[in-house]
Amino acid sequence: MEGTYQWMLVCFICVNTLPALLSEKCLSKSQKTHLYLATKSPYRYLINKNDSSVHYPGCNVLRMWMIVRHGTRYPGSKIIRKMRERLPVLRDSVIQNHKLKRGRLCNEEIAALQTWSSHVEETDEKRLAHEGEDEMVELAERFQNRFPQILPDVYTNSTFKFQFTATQRTTESARHFTVGLFGRRVSRHVWFPEAIYRDPVLRFYKLCQRWRVEVDKNPYSLLERTKFEEGPEMSAALKDVSFHLGFNETMNIGDAILLYITCSFETAWDHRAQSPWCAAFSESNMKVFEYAEDLEHYWIDGYGYNITYKQACPPVKDMMQHFLAEEIPGDEPKAQAVVYFAHSGTLLKMLAHLGLYKDENALLHSNFNTVGKYRKWRVSQIDSFGANLAFILFRCNGQLKVLTLHQEKPVTLPGCPKFDLCPLNVLKQQYKESFTDCNFNDICALSPEAA
Repeated sequence: MEGTYQWMLVCFICVNTLPALLSEKCLSKSQKTHLYLATKSPYRYLINKNDSSVHYPGCNVLRMWMIVRHGTRYPGSKIIRKMRERLPVLRDSVIQNHKLKRGRLCNEEIAALQTWSSHVEETDEKRLAHEGEDEMVELAERFQNRFPQILPDVYTNSTFKFQFTATQRTTESARHFTVGLFGRRVSRHVWFPEAIYRDPVLRFYKLCQRWRVEVDKNPYSLLERTKFEEGPEMSAALKDVSFHLGFNETMNIGDAILLYITCSFETAWDHRAQSPWCAAFSESNMKVFEYAEDLEHYWIDGYGYNITYKQACPPVKDMMQHFLAEEIPGDEPKAQAVVYFAHSGTLLKMLAHLGLYKDENALLHSNFNTVGKYRKWRVSQIDSFGANLAFILFRCNGQLKVLTLHQEKPVTLPGCPKFDLCPLNVLKQQYKESFTDCNFNDICALSPEAA
């Protein structure tokens, strides 16, 4: 009997002191939650710091064609309103839970939440953030260091072609990219063509009626994400996050996603520290929320439907025409560097069109623990803020060859040799349909039933 009493006393002490002990240990310090922020990932975690000049024996660099997703931005108005209205309520509840000795947040994490408030106004909607400006300046500087021959620091209209969509975030991304190339004073005089909202190269999907009806506006495109959010992995993650924050009941998924999005945006905005809301998640929780995002983008922007990536031939055709002009003699000055500024939807569809990051099996709500663990399609890695895809044309002993860089790192396109430049003729053959048969209107025409 005495032994039983002692055991009960030990259990009582453990149960009542465990929250206090846990509160002294900041679990977020050991978590790499910043690696799972999906399309809101800041580019600084992916930078290729090796920006030394690129040389291939017997090769001269000739041209560059590059497409860049705008830098870190602010959220849309709907998210901003939730951050301003709902998050203070959740913050106060979490702080109260901590006072009641519930939850696993440490004192330092609670202190960060106590001083937290939303500083974003609805007038900031989707505008480029200061971090996004820096991303573009530094991206341009690194590319200039690698390829000074085609990215000189002296600006002329005939040497460069810059273009962006009709949005503030791409406009300002382009302007700050030119600051990185030419300096702030000269960048003020760079000429940009008039932006088009439904740009046929940079936002082709806005013109593709078939994709808009069959995929973008089709509720079935979100089915895999919806099923995953209703499945066991998300259920376990929600319970864990709720317990972590000290709630007796499991929080709803809308609130949890709001915390995840806020964690992502605020971490992206501030290179000195991550958002205090990231403390709500363990690394394994973050992987679950990231996979939900990946499922959505896989089925709406990637390999889920053929039409999604087939429609992306216009930018590939534009790139090939830019390079093939090198074979046509003429007196007209040739733009050595073409740099476009676009959006997440542009980059992802183009990556899928090129056959990059294609998993053997489709991403589904049911295969998070199998395919999902080792998937190539991870938007945190391939579609961060400031994501970029560049093609560099060389002449090597009389033959035209291409270097492909994604996120500033070499990637091998299908049909191309590994660890070497790809002959332009191989690319012409590999993407023949993209170049010679890019009948965009035919690809995107609605079926008579849908029209």
